Parts: sequence; C-alpha cells; structure tokens
Amino acid sequence: MKEYLVITGYAQPVYRKCELCKKVKDVNYRLDVKHAESPTMLTGSLDLCKVCAANMGEIIQK
Repeated sequence: MKEYLVITGYAQPVYRKCELCKKVKDVNYRLDVKHAESPTMLTGSLDLCKVCAANMGEIIQK
C-alpha cells in the first residue's frame, strides 16, 4: 500500500481547508493516490493538515 499512497510535505504551509477533517487551517502535507495498475500515474491527491497527515501515516504503514 505504501507505493500507492504517498505523503509529501509542502515547503511552506498553505492556509486552506484540510480535505480530511474539513477544518480551515495550515495545510502542511499532500497525500498522492497512485493508479493501481501503474504506480507512476497519479489518480488524485488530498491536502492534509499536520494531525490528519500523522493519522494517515499510521494507517499507511500498517
């Protein structure tokens, strides 16, 4: 699952809505969702705050 869900950090936080918890705050990370047949192709992405990124990181590692 690690090759299909990749968390990438932004150089500077952006103030917008976290797409997981729906709160407007600093967004520090982006979760890239890769295509199942070809992990080099990007299917979509989610902007995540620090707390949600930490929670998703735990889920991805298991």
